[in-house]
Amino acid sequence: MLLFENSMRQLFRMKGRAVLFLLLLIFASGLCSIGRGFLLMNRAKMEAYEDSFMTIGTVEQKADQVKERMIWDAEDKNYHIFNTAVYDSYVPLSVLDFEGADYLSGPEKRCFYGSYMPAYEMYDMGMSLSEIVEGSPVEDAVPDHPIAFKVSRVLGGQGGISEGHVISFCDHYNPEPEKLYADKTYVMSLTYSPGHEDQKAFEGDTPSEYIPFPVLGSTQVDVAGNKAPDEVDDDHFCDEVTEGFYESPMGRRWLNIVDTWDNMRHTFPVTGTNDIYLMMAFYNGNAFISQGRAFTEEEYARGDRVCLVSEVFAQREGLAVGDELPLALQYANYGRTAGRAFAVNTAAVFTLINARGEVYPIFEEGDYKIVGMYGGQAGLRDEYGLAYNEIIIPSRSVKNSDADNILESGPMTGSSTSFRIANGTIDEYMEKWGGLQIPNVEITFYDGGYSELEANINNMKYIARLLLVMGASMVLMVLGYFSWLFILKQKERTAVERCLGFRRTQSFFSLFWGIFLLILVGSVCGSVAGSYLSGEIAGKIGKESYYDKTFGNSMGTDAGELEEETFEEPEPLKAAAECTFAIVAAGTVIAAAGIYVNLKKEPMKLLAGRTE
Repeated sequence: MLLFENSMRQLFRMKGRAVLFLLLLIFASGLCSIGRGFLLMNRAKMEAYEDSFMTIGTVEQKADQVKERMIWDAEDKNYHIFNTAVYDSYVPLSVLDFEGADYLSGPEKRCFYGSYMPAYEMYDMGMSLSEIVEGSPVEDAVPDHPIAFKVSRVLGGQGGISEGHVISFCDHYNPEPEKLYADKTYVMSLTYSPGHEDQKAFEGDTPSEYIPFPVLGSTQVDVAGNKAPDEVDDDHFCDEVTEGFYESPMGRRWLNIVDTWDNMRHTFPVTGTNDIYLMMAFYNGNAFISQGRAFTEEEYARGDRVCLVSEVFAQREGLAVGDELPLALQYANYGRTAGRAFAVNTAAVFTLINARGEVYPIFEEGDYKIVGMYGGQAGLRDEYGLAYNEIIIPSRSVKNSDADNILESGPMTGSSTSFRIANGTIDEYMEKWGGLQIPNVEITFYDGGYSELEANINNMKYIARLLLVMGASMVLMVLGYFSWLFILKQKERTAVERCLGFRRTQSFFSLFWGIFLLILVGSVCGSVAGSYLSGEIAGKIGKESYYDKTFGNSMGTDAGELEEETFEEPEPLKAAAECTFAIVAAGTVIAAAGIYVNLKKEPMKLLAGRTE
């Protein structure tokens, strides 16, 4: 206690220096504390936002060329020109598998399957205005204009035609249609279309007609996208019905088509994925898990038979989480997404027969447990959206090959091909991707504004580090300089105390207690003040608003919906405690080192070496 009193007494003899030391140390400690507080705040923000953001890349193969297609129009007796994208070949998904890609999930090119489930109704109403009918023209005619055609039998479809109806028929897009005869019966596939303007005089203000809707030609392709050989042309829509026609190969093909059309009422789109957030509908929030849960990582990896269904479908069919659906996959479509093919009460009518004219057989079936239901937008005929009544399953749950059941193929598109990478690694990924120099493939990134947020946080991080470095440097300079004033320049005092019988330990604490108290008070006051100041700043910017950003090869941006995120501010006293401990530890080491320099010399040498 006497040593402490003696140390304080000596300190008060240098009041000006002590006050200056204290003020400088408070200021330097405050800089350190503000810098450390900002670093803690930034880390807390990044940890909070990391779980709220996700970086998704979509991949699209650009067409190699655009080809003009000429289509005849029977109304104006002229060709109309349309542009069609042409691909020399499809770039395989494997080009995305390169060293250093470091995917969190994917890449994947999703297809959708058709699952035949006769126990459930896909649509409550008719799906299209297409029909397969038998009939004859009222009189011999070439259907290069609307002719009267009497329907004698409806084989399939839900377009509203009944037996005995006389409809207007026109082979609208054929520049050289074949003549039809009144004494013959024809089977043909038709679809409803607005009529020619010159029919208004006969049918009123809303003329209509039926035109060919070819369905006999198979679209089957192999795994490479090559069309399977088929003896029936893609535009074949009509055959003459003779005795025993339906026992012939062509007749059986017609009956198979009719069967598949009937089955379409009970055929549901099923999409397999390795991460539901690779599907843009879930990523952008247009669809969300409303009941139950999403798939787990283990279910994805094992390929468990679990599924997600629309809450609207589940409610209509009385299904609940935990129930099972009997899926029977009949075909695979790699040419378009389910969202593009299946909308509310309307669906794209595929040719569901293979190149041999047979109905695609079921290649995968089993019971799938419903683990969750989704709500949100669905069935809007959106390439990036979800289909009406779409069922989602883990990709690996499909164990059998679909190689013989592919009815369409196509290139990688932004709606079907995607992957996920770590937040903040877009530039690194694009640098590696650019080194591959793969033409005609464009990658677009969506990160919800993370890149902009990260840039702002990094700027604050640089400022915080600068403050911390400046504060730490100033602390060291202040400690060093005043240790020299309070200790190294007190050699005479040390020598006198030693001559009066002070042991080394007593002399050490006689010098140490005073400067230690100043260091402790200055570091505590400065650190606490700086920490609370950084906390006030954190409170003002604790809520960040940002715009969704889209990053492509050109790194251009598009603004999306404004969103808001919050984060939990770090405890202010944590930064204060860390800075105080560091400064006190540094000050103790510097002071102790200075005292040690004084004490290691003999007292008489110190007195002899002092200057007047």
